[in-house]
Amino acid sequence: MKTISYILIILIFSSGCSAQHYKLIEAVHTTNPGGVKGSRSENFNIKVKDISKLEPQYLLAGNVKIPLKKENRNGVLHLQGIYFPESPDQITIDVNGTIKKPEQDHIFDINTMYLVSENKKNKKQIKQKIDFSHKNNENRDKILPDIEDPQQ
Repeated sequence: MKTISYILIILIFSSGCSAQHYKLIEAVHTTNPGGVKGSRSENFNIKVKDISKLEPQYLLAGNVKIPLKKENRNGVLHLQGIYFPESPDQITIDVNGTIKKPEQDHIFDINTMYLVSENKKNKKQIKQKIDFSHKNNENRDKILPDIEDPQQ
């Protein structure tokens, strides 16, 4: 009888303490070089299976918090974030499309990217490491052949 009660206690505690994480479907990072100095942008698109118990807060790169735009389509949560690393004020675009100017001592690190979410029930923050695939425009990646100057 004691063993049954111990097993029940273990099951109760283990079900309440289990960590919640999103199931990652796709994570893509693109870089847009821009046309003006300071207009280079880092674009992040993440697709995860929606979990009703979690609310995504922001993307953490180093110590830079990148706000996320959220859209739910058929149980798949689409998250988008934009960061301007070369801007003198390191502006980011908020969820509502407004421009935010964070502190100047931010360190942006693409190799340590975390999706920070909040458990709706107990208000605890959860960090989940995200590995991005890099997709750039194919035209930018092509090496152009040398062209001889016709005036010579």
